[in-house]
Amino acid sequence: MQNRIEIKDLMSASAASLFACLADGRVHSGAQLADALGISRQAIWKQIETLRETGLEIHARPGRGYQLARPVEQLDKNLVNSLVKSPAVRATVVGAVNSTNQSLLDARASHGQALLAETQLAGRGRRGRSWISPPGSGLYVSLAWDFDCGLTRLAPLSLVVGLTAAKCLRQLSEAPVTVKWPNDLFIQQAKLGGCLVEVSGAAEGPCRAVVGIGINLFPNRAMSSVSQAWTTLEDHGSGPGRNRLAAALLDGLASALEQFEADGFAPFYAKWDPYDALAGLPIRVVSGQKVMIRGTAAGIDRHGQLLVRCDGRIKTVAGGEVSIRVS
Repeated sequence: MQNRIEIKDLMSASAASLFACLADGRVHSGAQLADALGISRQAIWKQIETLRETGLEIHARPGRGYQLARPVEQLDKNLVNSLVKSPAVRATVVGAVNSTNQSLLDARASHGQALLAETQLAGRGRRGRSWISPPGSGLYVSLAWDFDCGLTRLAPLSLVVGLTAAKCLRQLSEAPVTVKWPNDLFIQQAKLGGCLVEVSGAAEGPCRAVVGIGINLFPNRAMSSVSQAWTTLEDHGSGPGRNRLAAALLDGLASALEQFEADGFAPFYAKWDPYDALAGLPIRVVSGQKVMIRGTAAGIDRHGQLLVRCDGRIKTVAGGEVSIRVS
């Protein structure tokens, strides 16, 4: 029997109910909202401010009421689970958590348990970076997965996750999504999303991985604080609904992770080149503030290491505490 996990939803019941009322993108008066939720108009105003603090854009229409900047397709646990084809995956949906990855880690989630959140209050990216996660504007999903193999064999797992997410997004949206090694999602030279893979276990196995993916779906003013170039899926045409995309990502990940354990990295290495965001570009490999390598990106090797051509030679870069910057 699978263990059930308990994830604490940090969005209060009243804030979640208010979010649901506003999700249609129409104007709702304070009086109507107060009646619908059974709370005072003053409490409605306080919850509006709470939602705004998470990055949600809510307009106050004088004499009329409150309105979301755009309609939101709310995440629906039952719908996602009905769309997921993999029998191994079971999804839970919450309004807010600090981090979907950390929540699964803290709960010691069972194999195939997925967590989707409307917003992350302390979302995390690679190398301890923060990941801005405004509600209704993106997709924030994590999946726990068990492997019988040891830690060493999981070294290219980040690339497998990035490639799988890019392939899924291309199929559903036709946007030209690529992967910036090892697993950032890009369209042209702007970041669309990122992946965070956290692995624990023994060198000889078994191992546990928690795989997190964050994708920018719609523009949001909270993103104005991001220093690097970024983009959203909407900027490149109409994408799928959030629930459909979540289910497709989870199915894609389940299939890819099963194949990775059975066949290793070889099937993914063979598919890398068309998705390579760095191919042929001048790059710098940076550790801390120090530039370790300057050269031209030349793909990856069969172990998932980045290849850099410099001074007529090919150097390899393993994953870890390095950043890749396009010169």
